[in-house]
Amino acid sequence: MDGDDVRASVWRLSSALVALGVEGARTEEEHLAAVDELGGPDAYRAWLASALLGAAQAEAMVADRLPLSRDSRYAVWQRQLDAAGVSSDPARRAALIQWQVRRASAQLPAIAQEHRSDPIPLAAAQAAEALQTLLAVGAATRGAVEDGDVRRLAVQASRLREARKALQAALDNTDVLLELLGSVDL
Repeated sequence: MDGDDVRASVWRLSSALVALGVEGARTEEEHLAAVDELGGPDAYRAWLASALLGAAQAEAMVADRLPLSRDSRYAVWQRQLDAAGVSSDPARRAALIQWQVRRASAQLPAIAQEHRSDPIPLAAAQAAEALQTLLAVGAATRGAVEDGDVRRLAVQASRLREARKALQAALDNTDVLLELLGSVDL
């Protein structure tokens, strides 16, 4: 992306944040100061995009609580895929889901560290790790089958074992809490 494209992208993202009421309008000097503070135009653009994503997610969370029919809910979620440009391409749709899982679960290890005596955040982090691995295996397997690449298919066996190990660890941590609850007659 050249300088003009980055500038246009920053302007669009910033304008959207202003429109949503997340932040006030910034001057060119304030944008430049933020670019310097965050380590460059790419970092600033990513920072703005993440802020916009957070604002959009907050709006979507509220909207997802509305009473909608199953068909309406599906249409709403389909709209997200359409807007992301992935609805007609299964590989790109899977990549979006994998990215969403990775981004959504990024904080789980930190939560697990903060709550060392609670095995559930650790189990959730382990399950998320397994899900990310399974999604990656699914994408690689689909591509390998399409290409007839037996070697790449064989490599997925070790990744499937990694996913299974992470899922087993999640189950083991879930069992810890179930045993705790069982010891207090719940």
